[in-house]
Amino acid sequence: MPEPLQIKDFWKVNSYGYPNPFSSDPNSQEAWATFRSFYDRDQGSYSSLKAFWESSRAPRKLDSHAVESWKAAFEEFGLVYVISRSDTITITPAGKQFHDAAEQRDERDFVWIGLNLLFRYPLQGPPRGRGRSAAHGDADILPYRFLHSAMRDLGDYFWWTELERILCRVFSTSVARSAIHAIRYLRANPSELERYPLPVDKRKGAFYNSLNQIANHAGMNHLVLEQDDESEHYGPNESRRKHRIKRDYLSLVSFALGDSTTPTDCGGNAMYVDRLPTAPTFTEEQAYFDYLGAAVPSLTATGAAAAPKTATLARDTVFVLKSGEHFVSVSVDDRGKVVQGKTLTLCRIARNHRVILSTDANWTYLVVGKDLAGPSTVRLSLRRARPITNIGPIETLFGGDHA
Repeated sequence: MPEPLQIKDFWKVNSYGYPNPFSSDPNSQEAWATFRSFYDRDQGSYSSLKAFWESSRAPRKLDSHAVESWKAAFEEFGLVYVISRSDTITITPAGKQFHDAAEQRDERDFVWIGLNLLFRYPLQGPPRGRGRSAAHGDADILPYRFLHSAMRDLGDYFWWTELERILCRVFSTSVARSAIHAIRYLRANPSELERYPLPVDKRKGAFYNSLNQIANHAGMNHLVLEQDDESEHYGPNESRRKHRIKRDYLSLVSFALGDSTTPTDCGGNAMYVDRLPTAPTFTEEQAYFDYLGAAVPSLTATGAAAAPKTATLARDTVFVLKSGEHFVSVSVDDRGKVVQGKTLTLCRIARNHRVILSTDANWTYLVVGKDLAGPSTVRLSLRRARPITNIGPIETLFGGDHA
């Protein structure tokens, strides 16, 4: 996979804004009204909905192509789907949660549900839509999860210039860390900007429009991110635009990325982008939409997830994982093991971290892969690392339960 600054492509997403009923902005309200028109026809006819939007009964006129674009956007957000060559609208379980939170005017729950859905979205998109480019078809990045992780690693904000030149060119988790290092270098050396060219010849048009929607979607239509234009950090020829995570939602963003509700319980020493799982891939539309729109665990239930403890071996911090509580075994062979557990339970663990399993008192294991296996399940690929010469100091962390 090419380095992020070599790839001549950029993220492409659907072209309509995020439905945010908590904003008085007309665009937010239009997006919400359009989503409601789908919601009110759950298990109903999609062609009938198109006819409604072309009729005098609609609040504004939308042709069938516009309705298709709205559908594609709501599918990306995990709220709605219509299977290809089907005429049935389906509101996902999470889409119903999303609607209910809005009806109850519970903004915090609304943000929690929306963020979790965005963080599931793979840049590959649905099986039917992989013709955007070869880079999109091969991508394993979860773009909204990556963008928020990058902001946490970069002081909780990004400049528009950084999105244009670096962030939008990350298609693989394997280059996420180098992208963050490039931005840190560029912030310290803004005169080096030309070393990081745009991936396109023209800023206006499709390039700007797609990135503008990335920012709109990531911020849930200005609900989670705020924008200012107060500085020319990269000079007078670059955009002054800067997007920052709102302070009121910083802890919720961190929690959705895998941190504990109590920051000191789940800090870890890895960068947020090091903890990114790779996106799952799908060949069937139904499986894709079942994943994307699965119900989001409540904040209360998620907060009760058991975070693994740590031990120090040979000056290294090692995560101690208990079978049945933190993980279940998936497979074992001569090369290592594959285990899986809840995303938030395994929140801190990144590639190249070491772990100890309660099922093996003889060896530590190195995490060599981290993949999203479902809407809230992560799979860790482990390779045998250093032997454990004395299990005594960590035995109590397993409660005497190891084999």
